[in-house]
Amino acid sequence: MKNFREQIAADNTAAFINSLEFAEEHSLNGTVCNAILQDISVAESLSTGAGSTQTYPGIYGSRLQVNCLAGDLLELPVYGQLFGIDDKQYLVESCADDMGVLTIQLVANDR
Repeated sequence: MKNFREQIAADNTAAFINSLEFAEEHSLNGTVCNAILQDISVAESLSTGAGSTQTYPGIYGSRLQVNCLAGDLLELPVYGQLFGIDDKQYLVESCADDMGVLTIQLVANDR
């Protein structure tokens, strides 16, 4: 019988980061592994002072959330690090390790 940590590690591969469900093979900072990518395009809002916010539609960026197994990457991403996904470069906004599954928040300027 597996202990709790062993069962979580098995579930991470078999259920959560599973290529038969949502995960696909991607190059994460040069390492090819299974990952789930969620792309969220954003139009940035900039503060014009005095607490007001105005949206400038000409300033666009993209936000990408990546879920992968922590053991698949050579090193954990850190805030501000340049991080490549397939053929596009992003900056790491945050990285959290949840029992062996990483949630990496990335941002990029598209203009």
